[in-house]
Amino acid sequence: METGSTSTTSADDGLPEQPDSGGWILAIDRPVVMIVEDDFMLRGALTELLRTEGYLVECFANGLTALKRLEESAPKPGVILLDIMLPYMDGLEFRQAQLSSPFSDIPVVVMTAMKLSKTSAASLQAARTFFKPLDIPGLLETTRRLCPAGLA
Repeated sequence: METGSTSTTSADDGLPEQPDSGGWILAIDRPVVMIVEDDFMLRGALTELLRTEGYLVECFANGLTALKRLEESAPKPGVILLDIMLPYMDGLEFRQAQLSSPFSDIPVVVMTAMKLSKTSAASLQAARTFFKPLDIPGLLETTRRLCPAGLA
């Protein structure tokens, strides 16, 4: 990738990176959904589903790399789909760091197989929580409500 360019796709998704200039029609016109999920099968399935809905999807397998992405590059995601049980930095730690950052206004939808205590659930300040196995239609509806894709 050329110096000065930024990626509009995640390195985790196996797709080539696209430059942010040079006459390309960019994904800047498309809203970004950040998926923070360590299960590569679920991450891949959600990525494909959200792309068909018109979203640009960025994927991260742990909270640490997702947080670094928020701090280091643009565009700002319209919503974050966040697993709780993650390596290196779990979803609870990610969310606490995000809430005390300039990106605290990005809504978070929690996706977890873990039972959350009332205290943990309240501390997440999530727009919505989905328990695995996921309610895919409900997750899509919530994503559309929080981050409209603008596709007919």
